Amino acid sequence: MNFLIYLLPFLFLVGITFMTYVSKTNFKSYKAILFFGLLPALAVAVLSGDTGTDKASYYTWISNTFNGNMEKVVYEPGFKFLTYALSMIYSSEYFIIPVVSLITSLFLWLAFSGNKWQLIVFTFLLFPYFYFDMTMNGLRYGLSFAISAYAARLILEKKFKSFIIVGLVGVSMQYSSIIIIILLYLSQVNFKKIHLILLVVVGYAVFNILDFGYFDNKVDAYKDLTKPSGLSGVTPLILFTLIFGLNWFLNKKISKILFIIFALQMASFVLSLSSYSGLRFQSLFIFTLLIFIAFFQELKTFKKRYLIFFMVIGFISFSLKIRNFMSEEKEVTTPFLPYEFYWER
Repeated sequence: MNFLIYLLPFLFLVGITFMTYVSKTNFKSYKAILFFGLLPALAVAVLSGDTGTDKASYYTWISNTFNGNMEKVVYEPGFKFLTYALSMIYSSEYFIIPVVSLITSLFLWLAFSGNKWQLIVFTFLLFPYFYFDMTMNGLRYGLSFAISAYAARLILEKKFKSFIIVGLVGVSMQYSSIIIIILLYLSQVNFKKIHLILLVVVGYAVFNILDFGYFDNKVDAYKDLTKPSGLSGVTPLILFTLIFGLNWFLNKKISKILFIIFALQMASFVLSLSSYSGLRFQSLFIFTLLIFIAFFQELKTFKKRYLIFFMVIGFISFSLKIRNFMSEEKEVTTPFLPYEFYWER
């Protein structure tokens, strides 16, 4: 029954979103609604102790960051700088990790509180599969993806310069999000010669900033892991297909970029048959699909009965994630289950 610590915040957010949707009130801002709806889940993430698959590894990496062992920290420079800056406030990994979770939640809140449609996508499609993993396990990808989602909102609002800056910050936290930023850029910006020059300049800067030792370490890490089971990639593929199919049903005609993302998801599934990196890319393209659905979809009509489809997918996503949590209990040092608060550490 320990999984209820994750289920109850999800049900609370679902309830808030459902009441907002059926309400006849036309809210000018959804920030207060999403803020209130996220509070229980935020408390679970921030107040957690030794809970979250990779948290034990982050204890070591972050403590090395502020203990003078920076050469042992092999992840991205943006996250190194952030954790080091937070250590200036209080040099403890038990302080820094909850703050990173808080920052990730902040960017998600800013990104998906623009309108009722974004609130629905966040609650039923993004939150159940990603939120606890982003804030308690994959801290770098979680923060990077959350920042990328906010960058999507900026480019939607035609704030191009801010999009570039925020997007690069997101990439500096975890390199894989550069795929999200590139897809956003190519699909939303009218391509001109000046943009080509800008891409060359940014590409040159990124090439010189990147720590290629990071990639060597990644290759070595994946090489040492056993191959995932043949069915590992089926779950995210099914989830992606359900979301893609529902979106197509609602919109009838969808953008070509979504078919490109679908093709990338299929390629990632093939990769997942031989490497764990394929599973990571599958999650990335699910998140990318959700960004495009939330921010760049011209949804003409959304009937109330359609909400049931979102609820079904949401509970399927949550069930799949909880199943993953349950299966890791004896395999990792800091599993998601049983959950523990920080004072129980």
